Amino acid sequence: MKDLVTEKMYVLTKEEQVEICPEEAQLDKEITLPLLMQFGIPIILGMLILNGFGLADGVLSMRALGMEALATVSLMTPFFMLAMGIGMLFAAGGGAVIVRKLGQGLFAEARQNFAFTSIIAGVIALLISIVVFLFPEFVIGLLGGNDEIMEMASSYLRIAVWMLPPFVLGQFFNSFLIADGKPMLGMGLTLLNSIIGFGLTYGALFWLDLGLNALGWVGIISGIGPLLLYFYLFSKKGNKTGNFYFVKPALDFKALGEIMYNGFAVFIPMASSVLLMTFKNNVVVEIDGIGAMGLAVVGMVMGLHGLINNFFGGYLQGVGALISFNHGKGNHTRQRKLFKLNVKVFMVLSVITILIGFVFADLLVRIYVPVGTEMHTMAVRGLRMMSLSFISIGINALAGGQFTALGKGGVAVTLGLLRTVILDLGFILILPRLFGLTGVWMTMPIAEGVAVLFSIGLLVFFGKKYHYLG
Repeated sequence: MKDLVTEKMYVLTKEEQVEICPEEAQLDKEITLPLLMQFGIPIILGMLILNGFGLADGVLSMRALGMEALATVSLMTPFFMLAMGIGMLFAAGGGAVIVRKLGQGLFAEARQNFAFTSIIAGVIALLISIVVFLFPEFVIGLLGGNDEIMEMASSYLRIAVWMLPPFVLGQFFNSFLIADGKPMLGMGLTLLNSIIGFGLTYGALFWLDLGLNALGWVGIISGIGPLLLYFYLFSKKGNKTGNFYFVKPALDFKALGEIMYNGFAVFIPMASSVLLMTFKNNVVVEIDGIGAMGLAVVGMVMGLHGLINNFFGGYLQGVGALISFNHGKGNHTRQRKLFKLNVKVFMVLSVITILIGFVFADLLVRIYVPVGTEMHTMAVRGLRMMSLSFISIGINALAGGQFTALGKGGVAVTLGLLRTVILDLGFILILPRLFGLTGVWMTMPIAEGVAVLFSIGLLVFFGKKYHYLG
């Protein structure tokens, strides 16, 4: 262990650490709308591409293998959402803490934290993979699977579970490409990987007729390739001019705790969404006359809704580093300007996402199933109802992202728990009993609408203290 980590941390003084940076930090720039677009748009596009190609698994499985295959892929969605949440935990938490140290001039400390956090993220993902591999039927049962798809789902999950470590680390490293002033490189890697994955999936299902398990193998291959490239990009040789590269990590559990504490602001809503999706699966399966078709329809609607929702998450992931950096640097003028511009951007994004959900619902659902089918009718209605939530989601996401980037993880976690565990989960246990599948679609718009009141209140309450209002 002594060969891997150093027991004496931060052997440089703060003054020495300030001097080791060879260049001005990429984040230390005047706040303008073009700068926000430079950081936000590549991540929005990257997440849209990544999640769009992620939906391809469901689309291609439906087209090639039928409804049961789509139901299986949809059933697995909460599990892979959990993996995404773990990646976002370390990415957002690391961004809030490590990038803040960059703004404070603590470059050596930031690099040590970066290296140590990447190791912990990979180990946690690997341990989860091992546990799920050993008990797939138990996990599928919790997710709402029934005997109709148990055999197919169990076989698929035993393979797909090994996607977790490269997927989690890939999210973490991609976020630090952004913080290092290289957002276009991250988007390019995401695009290339997604194209290759789509091609392999299509070939495996339609040309080689390998069945659903092929999706798992493609996911593993698509994750390992970019991960090896990330290892090079964050080596000293591969990142000679950047701020972040691998150094001998220090066992800084205090910094790790702070990273995870702040990252939980992002993880808790995602984990709560996993819980909510799991409850939805179990509720839908129990609705009379729906069964596997209900799981497939819910998978379509939630997947498309989540795809559109990436406008908010991608933008926040991109500009979060700017919020953290200027907070750490104590530049209050930039903080206020940044927040005002973010509010305007989110107003525009809310309008765009609602229009997409309503106007293009029919076309989006046709990607999965032909028009005129029962599944198409059910899914279009569901997506349009769910799209009512986007204006509220935008405000709530802005609040959560703002507090996360400022290091107020407790506030963001509380808001996230309110949105998902208390409101969403509460409504999903009530509304479907009264309105059937329509009640499932009503849950999110109502819950997010109530949560807006708390988000606005918290933003105003902390505004002057943290210098983004006034």
